[in-house]
Amino acid sequence: MVVPITFQLPPDRSTAVTFAVSPMVELAWAWHVLVGTEHHPERAEWAERVLGELPDDLAAELSAWSFAVRAVRATVFADPTLPPALDWVQAVTALRRMPAAQFAAAMLRPLLRVGGRSADAADHRVAAELMALSRARGAGATRAVRLLLEKPAAAQAAVVDILEGCWSAFFAAEWRRIEPALDGEVRARSRMGARGGLRAALSGLSPAVAFGEDGRVTIDKVQSKSLAVPERGLVLVPTVFGTPHVYVADETGRPVVLHYPFPPPERAADRRLTLRRLDVLAHPARLEVCRAIAVEPRSAREIARLWRLDETTVTKHLSALRVAGLVRAERAGHFVRYSLEASAIQTIGADLLDVLRR
Repeated sequence: MVVPITFQLPPDRSTAVTFAVSPMVELAWAWHVLVGTEHHPERAEWAERVLGELPDDLAAELSAWSFAVRAVRATVFADPTLPPALDWVQAVTALRRMPAAQFAAAMLRPLLRVGGRSADAADHRVAAELMALSRARGAGATRAVRLLLEKPAAAQAAVVDILEGCWSAFFAAEWRRIEPALDGEVRARSRMGARGGLRAALSGLSPAVAFGEDGRVTIDKVQSKSLAVPERGLVLVPTVFGTPHVYVADETGRPVVLHYPFPPPERAADRRLTLRRLDVLAHPARLEVCRAIAVEPRSAREIARLWRLDETTVTKHLSALRVAGLVRAERAGHFVRYSLEASAIQTIGADLLDVLRR
C-alpha cells in the first residue's frame, strides 16, 4: 500500500520551522522547466524563447547536467541552507568554496539514491553503477558524472560556470521580477505564525498539503515515508518556477526541506481517489458495466440482461463505481438508472499525471 509523506509538527512557535527564499533553488527550478517543458506546458513559450537565445554550448550543458534538477534534486539545488546564502553573489561564492568532494556528492545525490537513502560514491562498486546509470541518460550525462567522480574540482567549476551563465543570460532579470513576491510570501507567513502559530503559518501551502487535528502534516505524494521534523527541523521554500510541484528533500543529517508552489494552485489531484478509481476500473466486468452506460442511462437489470450477468453482481459493481465517483444514479419511478460520470473518467489521466509528477 502506498501511503503519503507525513511528519509531526514541532511544538508551536518552534524555531525548528523556518522559511527561506533562495535564488539558487529558484534557478534550479527554472532549469528544471527548461529541460522538462512537457510537464510545464504553461511555460512552454517562455522556455522556447530562453533556449533560443542561449549560446549553444550553454544549452548543451544544461541538458548534460539536467539529472541534477529532475525528479530528485541535487542537494545544492534543494537545500537553501547548504550553502547558506542570502543573495546570488553569496550563493555562488559559497558554492565555489564548498569542498570539492562534498560538492560532488551533493550533485550526484539524484543518482546515488537507493531505497530513499544516499549511497557512497567513494565505493568503487557504487561509482561503476553511477557510470552505468549515466550512460542510460546519454553522452552528456556520462561526461558530467565521470567528471564528478574523477575530477570533482573541475566539475565544481563547470557547474558554477553554468549557473553564472544562466544568471547573466536570463535569470537575473527573472529573479528581479519574482524575488519581491517570494519575500512578501515569507513575510506574510511570518505574520500569520506570530498571530496564530505554526498551523496558521503553514495553512494553504498547497491543496496537496493537509493538516490533521493531531498536528500531523500529510503531503499527498506517491512516496511512503514518515519524517522526524521535530528533531531535524523544517525549511519551507516558496517557488514560482516549481509550480505545481511539492518537493520534499530528505537528506540524513540535514533539515527536511519542503518546496511549495507560489501562488498555490487552486486544485490538486487527490492521490487516494485517483488510485481508488484506477483500482475500481481494473476489474474487467466493471469496464463492461461502464461501457453499457457510457451513452445512455440504464438500470442494473437492463445491464445484467445486456451482458448476461447476474443482477446482484452488476449492482455490486455499480456500487463500487458510485463510491469512486465514476457513476451517478437517478430514480425513475420504482427503478434506478445509472449514468457514467464522463467528466470524472476524463480527468483520471490528468489526475494520475498530477499525482505522479507532484
